[in-house]
Amino acid sequence: MKKIFTLGFAAMAATAMLVAGIKQNDTIKWNKTTHDFGTVKMGPPADVTFTFTNNGKAPVVITAAQPSCGCTTPTYTKTPVMPGKTGEVKASYGTEGRPGFFQKSVKVTFDNGATTDLTITGTVSTESPAGNGTQLK
Repeated sequence: MKKIFTLGFAAMAATAMLVAGIKQNDTIKWNKTTHDFGTVKMGPPADVTFTFTNNGKAPVVITAAQPSCGCTTPTYTKTPVMPGKTGEVKASYGTEGRPGFFQKSVKVTFDNGATTDLTITGTVSTESPAGNGTQLK
């Protein structure tokens, strides 16, 4: 009876992961999957590059990089990433006219079925870096 319960629980957990859209894959190893910009000034985009290594035995290709909204623009390695080599995804958050806290994501999908959510956070400030209350121009 204990084995049946354990197998049933494992099956439910695996099903829940698939329903949630989480696909585990040890082939892709990211240097990091989150980045906190801290406080950035309004105007220039906030950019970060996430890198990954292909730890598999076959090339992998990013088939899509879907941002959570139009304020974040991803660019990514378009060519196959050979075993042992690295690729990247750059996330660029447009800060202009968007003061305050932000949390955005980019869902990266590979041709081998692996998916990863990359998350960026930060706060866009309209104050000068000195913090003296003057507005940035």
